[in-house]
Amino acid sequence: MIDTRYIQFALVFTVMISCTSGSEREAVRSWTSSDGKQITASLISADSREVILKLESGREARVLLSRLSEPDRAFLESLREKGQTFAFKVLPDETSAPREIAVEGGPRIFRTPHFEFDTDQEVSHAFISEAARVYEGTFYALDGLPHGLVLKPPGGSEFYRGKLMGDQAFNEVVSEVMPSLPGQRVVGLYMTNRQELLVPFSSLGAKVMGSRLTLRKSSDTTTLIHEIVHQLMHDWLPLVPTWFAEGMSEYVASVPYQNGRFEFRNSERGLKGRLEGQYGVAGATVTGVRRPSAILGLEALGSISSETRRTPEGILAGVALDAWGGTIREYRDAMLLIYYFMHLDLPERAGAPIGAYLRLVDLAKEETGLLEVEVIEFEKKRIAYNEQVKHFNQLLDQFREEAEGYNERVILYNDQVKLGLPENEIVVVGIAPTAPVPPEEFEMPEAIRKAQSGGAIDLVGLVQGKALPALIRDRSAASIDASMREAFAGIGIEIKYEL
Repeated sequence: MIDTRYIQFALVFTVMISCTSGSEREAVRSWTSSDGKQITASLISADSREVILKLESGREARVLLSRLSEPDRAFLESLREKGQTFAFKVLPDETSAPREIAVEGGPRIFRTPHFEFDTDQEVSHAFISEAARVYEGTFYALDGLPHGLVLKPPGGSEFYRGKLMGDQAFNEVVSEVMPSLPGQRVVGLYMTNRQELLVPFSSLGAKVMGSRLTLRKSSDTTTLIHEIVHQLMHDWLPLVPTWFAEGMSEYVASVPYQNGRFEFRNSERGLKGRLEGQYGVAGATVTGVRRPSAILGLEALGSISSETRRTPEGILAGVALDAWGGTIREYRDAMLLIYYFMHLDLPERAGAPIGAYLRLVDLAKEETGLLEVEVIEFEKKRIAYNEQVKHFNQLLDQFREEAEGYNERVILYNDQVKLGLPENEIVVVGIAPTAPVPPEEFEMPEAIRKAQSGGAIDLVGLVQGKALPALIRDRSAASIDASMREAFAGIGIEIKYEL
């Protein structure tokens, strides 16, 4: 008799991708080498290979990471998780595009050193000259912030692409891709899928001069600046929450701008002007502000232990990653929060919290990029494995049918032998069928298994779990809320949180 108790192989399911107020690094402390020698110094920066320390004499010392004691390496790792080991340039007083910007092309498609954009109607030379200054000026502004990221056009393109268009054509595109919000008008749109920036002429304050459009230096270019920032951050947009993307764009748009120059030294004046002009804030009080702890998703962390809170899993337990409705208030509050982290959170190191956050996002992006590659390879193997399973199950069904017939012949043969039938009348049993060989056991890669956690892989969540500690820095929700309110009070802005 042949045992046919084989278990059908189940198919492997598809893996889904949904797509302290002070700084510890500045503290003077004793550092110990692996052979027990000690020096007193503060940390300047550290990477995977070496550490740069500032000695009591003021000199800098470079030490190989491998030469430090295990406790010191653990201390550096705790700082690295909060983005406090990076070296950042100083937030500039101002940034500026070159005085002379080369503009090529025409009459509808134009190119500057970093951008290519076309217009759906004729524009004046003055329009092109001023648009070029805005585009290139915004590039140099974002590039000049202390983040250490390398800005480059998406998809390996030579230029960032954009289109300036009439209101009717623009509104037709918007109606196809966005829901309408009562009382609000879309004044610019970066199409991530097309990697193209769309801005209507009306948002730029363009004027008709004869048969052409012209853009004067006094025109309101904040909408264009806002959308250009989105375009420049294309590589990071899929991995940051909407409040951060919109807050960064609003922050840069609020910085006083003139003739290709952004005056970061006057950011406070720009913020107050933006609050009044764009958001109708009368006086020095901003009401109904959403608490930063709520935007960051810290309110749900209150019941989680401090140890768990520092882990990516703990952070993700409280992060409302993209609860964004697109209201005017949300844009305002996102701008305020970015301004706080840029100028007020660590005023002695302006921009460092945002820079650390973006660097951690960038590092996590590399990790998730590798994960995506692994998922793609996994999918190929999964599909091939499932085909093998289907074939095996077909062979198994055939084997069971043949085994059943064989077993019936064995029973009949035994009965006929007992009855003493002559040999020529006894059934021929035949050769026993051979069981099929099951496909080699298929295992999900460890990296995917950990990332999946029983559901779809949330790449944004994975990145935020690694990057948010740069902004939180072990502080409680109440501490961050109080810090932001007090910091804005210091520059004459009263923040009243929503109840």
